[in-house]
Amino acid sequence: MLLFYARMRHALAWLFLLFLAGAACSAQITPKVTVTRWPGDRQAAISLTFDDGMATHLDIAGPILKKHRLNGTFFVTTGSKAWRTRLQDWQRLAAEGHEIGGHTVHHPCLLERITPHAQAYTPEMMEAEIRDGAREIASRIRSRRGLTFAYPCGNMSFGPPAAQPVNQALYLRYVAEHFFAARNYGWSGTVAPDALSVLTAPDLGLTAGRDFAGLLAMAQPALRDGHWGVFSFHGIGGEHLSVSAETFDELAAYLARHPEIWTATFGDVVRHIQESKALGIQTVESGEVRVELALNWPLDPQVFDLPLTLKWELPAGWRACAVEGDGKAIPSKVSGRLVLFDVAPQTNSVRISRK
Repeated sequence: MLLFYARMRHALAWLFLLFLAGAACSAQITPKVTVTRWPGDRQAAISLTFDDGMATHLDIAGPILKKHRLNGTFFVTTGSKAWRTRLQDWQRLAAEGHEIGGHTVHHPCLLERITPHAQAYTPEMMEAEIRDGAREIASRIRSRRGLTFAYPCGNMSFGPPAAQPVNQALYLRYVAEHFFAARNYGWSGTVAPDALSVLTAPDLGLTAGRDFAGLLAMAQPALRDGHWGVFSFHGIGGEHLSVSAETFDELAAYLARHPEIWTATFGDVVRHIQESKALGIQTVESGEVRVELALNWPLDPQVFDLPLTLKWELPAGWRACAVEGDGKAIPSKVSGRLVLFDVAPQTNSVRISRK
């Protein structure tokens, strides 16, 4: 009997120690902070991009985008007539928030019907196409956020067939030296944020001649899966490989009516994905009334300058909270047990206090 009581006392002592340990742990809040897949925890992302730098981009696409308060990405060939004769209009587009990206100087590619033909190009010639186009855009647009690129005809090589495997590596190197991201053409794919290939992002496929229903069908996989879909357009309401102005207007109106879809420039979506992957979040303090986080933004702040939306789960017993970034109040939105708030780029610390 004495042995039984001794064992009972021993067991109760252990239970008491476990209770104290549990009470101590309950005072420590384990923050569950993540970056939302898309800004504002939106459903999916769509980018509207335009190749070749055409007059219809300035005269038709630009006004339609302005009407619906959307921004697009215009990949321009700097040797084209529309670029050379209408620089002020391209500068105006850039000032309105649109992205001006590179598409080489003279649009060389491997299609036989296209001149100049990329099979005749040496490495020095192709490097000049990419470098000189980038320098022209940077000097005219005066953007310091970095540039993006689109491959003419979707080709990523040049030179005679026997040299093309080796030249593909050179092509990608030239692009990477002057642009922070690049889009392919005609690959018919969507982009999951964790699977982005930054120099070979696919588009949704060929858009020429499609009506609104056809374009919307192209976007459905991205909308369904929470991915990024990139439309590649050429002429709008005229010129080559075009869709009608009415069709494009209908697509823009649809995107404007659906704020759960993040419609953003090609470059900004890449910025968001890369920043989200790179952001470091470390818990500095964790208690019953306050949680403090240290943030690390390792990417070039001149190029990667977008705010990120953080998602935080309220701990048990918390009904509301106040959020500060570097000592300044940050607006937050509570949905059930989840709190959403945007942090500006290069924010060093975030404090979440119980209300």
